[in-house]
Amino acid sequence: MNNDESNEAPYVVEKVLDRRITTAGKIEYYLKWKGYSDADNTWEPDENLDCPELIAKYEEARRMKEFKEAKKKSAKKKLEEISKPRGYERGLPLNRIVGATDCGGELMFLIQWSGCDEMDILPAAVVNVKDPQLVIQYYEGKSKIVEKAKERAKFAAYEEERPDSSEHDTVPGTEIPNESLEQILEV
Repeated sequence: MNNDESNEAPYVVEKVLDRRITTAGKIEYYLKWKGYSDADNTWEPDENLDCPELIAKYEEARRMKEFKEAKKKSAKKKLEEISKPRGYERGLPLNRIVGATDCGGELMFLIQWSGCDEMDILPAAVVNVKDPQLVIQYYEGKSKIVEKAKERAKFAAYEEERPDSSEHDTVPGTEIPNESLEQILEV
């Protein structure tokens, strides 16, 4: 509240208590007035206020509070993520081995669990002991893929070595000379 009229007692803001944004998009602050009780606190539009230091102090405190809350939520989420059971601790049966990779000289398997969307990367040595049959199935599947790839490569190499098929696809004596072919097509 601005006090433009000199005959009224001046209203002095003691403290900014809260902030809101109206449906019209205007910022209003909830104010504690100096010399008045809490029952006299009011919401005032920011354009009517002349207390930039108090507003800045309130806004800084509000931002710090939001930052601390966000940090707390993030830490809680990370703690939940860390404490979540992984690998065989999940108590779920292994569905399949999706892939394998070398990680610092140690073979690791990417594992998909039954009834779970998340996957884990586990040392192959652990999976070999816990689920040897699935490890065998994984390698058998890989060997079939390799065999099929070899067959395709042999076939592709054979196709490249074959002479032009147009010369050998006709039966001797059934060739049509180019001039005759042109005459046939004109008719």
